[in-house]
Amino acid sequence: MISPLSLANVLTLFVAFFCLWTMSPQARGGIVRLWRLAMPAAFAAVVALMLLSSIFDATLQHDAEWVLALLLGGFIGRSRGWTLPVEIDQRWGLARLPRTVDALVIAAGVVAVAAIDFTSSALEDALIDPSHVAAASAFCAGFLGCRALAIIVRASRAPHVGLRDATHG
Repeated sequence: MISPLSLANVLTLFVAFFCLWTMSPQARGGIVRLWRLAMPAAFAAVVALMLLSSIFDATLQHDAEWVLALLLGGFIGRSRGWTLPVEIDQRWGLARLPRTVDALVIAAGVVAVAAIDFTSSALEDALIDPSHVAAASAFCAGFLGCRALAIIVRASRAPHVGLRDATHG
């Protein structure tokens, strides 16, 4: 069973687009503020929770699938965050990230699952089982969240590199 199109579906899609939009500066590489690393992950978490709450006939199996997807995405994202070469400016809270597409692809996945949910609600027929859509969004949120967390934790231990001077000189 799937609910008809509502404001919740529209807002979920907008939040997913914000996730993709806030991830694009990181994917291009360059210097970003440390707190901005968490923005796409926060938007992805909102989408994952919205899609989880939209499951009407939730069972223990659906919940387990969602949690396992979140954990798997988190493990892979954490691994990626620890292996990503970054430079940190401790004084100004800046990070220089390399140009990558992995997190941008995952953020696009958040948009894709939100679009599937939106389309399913508009058609009032599930294109993909809502529990699988919610699990896919949990995987994406876990990846983005743990990737950002790993980079932020590394920032507290990384040697200082003067990045602010590089942007102003």
